[in-house]
Amino acid sequence: MASGINRPFWVEVAVPRDAAPGDYAGWIVVSSGLAPIARVPVSLTVWDFTLPETPSLRTNFGGLGRRLLTGHPGFKPDTAAYRALERRYAEAMAEHRLCPPIPPYLRPKVNPDGTIDTKASHAGLKEWIDSLRVTAFRIDLDDKDPAGKDRDHTVKVLQATWAYLKENGWDKLAYIYVIDEPNEAKAYEEVRKRAKMIHEAVPGLKVLCTEQPVPQEAAWGTLVGSVDIWVPLWPLFDEKSIAERQKAGEEVWSYTAQCQGKAGGDTPFWELDFPLLNYRIPAWTSRRYNLAGLLYWTVVFWPVGDTWMNPLTYKEYNGEGTLFYPGADIGYDGPVASMRLKALRDGLEDYEYLVLAGDAGAAKAAEVAKSWTQWETDPAKLAAAREELAKIILEKKK
Repeated sequence: MASGINRPFWVEVAVPRDAAPGDYAGWIVVSSGLAPIARVPVSLTVWDFTLPETPSLRTNFGGLGRRLLTGHPGFKPDTAAYRALERRYAEAMAEHRLCPPIPPYLRPKVNPDGTIDTKASHAGLKEWIDSLRVTAFRIDLDDKDPAGKDRDHTVKVLQATWAYLKENGWDKLAYIYVIDEPNEAKAYEEVRKRAKMIHEAVPGLKVLCTEQPVPQEAAWGTLVGSVDIWVPLWPLFDEKSIAERQKAGEEVWSYTAQCQGKAGGDTPFWELDFPLLNYRIPAWTSRRYNLAGLLYWTVVFWPVGDTWMNPLTYKEYNGEGTLFYPGADIGYDGPVASMRLKALRDGLEDYEYLVLAGDAGAAKAAEVAKSWTQWETDPAKLAAAREELAKIILEKKK
């Protein structure tokens, strides 16, 4: 490293699941050649409990696919090298408690008559789901007009896919991402048409929609009865209607994108321009409202060339869609996790603490994250709250 340049380091300590509980101490030694320059003390407390390996909060953080090529232009799609690269990103997502997307080559092959062929993909799909702790199996409607002229073919594909998922115990992971952000009357009507077709063809298959129960325009009508998994944008989160849908047995997630919806007050926007804690606190808010999942559109959006030097990834937003960096500019094929992803991972671990703490955890979540527009902004107080939760969990074990 050249002299006169400040170089930050991010250091993590991975605690093995079988580590003995107790207090640990050590040093990080910074040296030049053989000569130590600085010694940084490190202390660590290992609690006498473990977090579940499979995350309790389901997630959908978009696909990987060809977006990886913008940061790794030397790779060609659907090659062994590319699939190995995609696997590294998927493993990194799982390590940060995000559900990795299932790549197309591991999905059953759809035949022209609507049947499916699983022979070539089954072993790989099972390994992917088991080893990467998959919590959600997204199904897309690939036909151009699935509830219209292509209905018969769509129904056959869905029924064959559902039977396959049930046979392998994966049906509880599955949902259909019916339409993204239906923000007009025509799109609302299409959601209703598609949902009716899905529910008639495969009654157990859940319909997910990135929308809230109360439409922004009453003239659009309602999606109640069509949607099984609601995913409202944080600024459009209505406590009363969400509670009603949960009481009816429906699932609720939440999502963010860009800096939408400031009318009701700022939510913890996910951009470089905001405090790092913004990426951690949504897990607390999710627990406060007993939400089942968290959605974000992608982790690998690199449209600007050198993302390290130019953070303006989407319109006027810095870091939008960029939770990983490609490593090419530092001599590594990636992935390189951002500090924002680390904070998000910490929040997803916090969520496990909140769940393990039971009713006391729910109460603590409501104290720390009062709503999507009111939350604790002091990182030290958040760390103290997590320590309180640890003590509650230990007390419950006695």
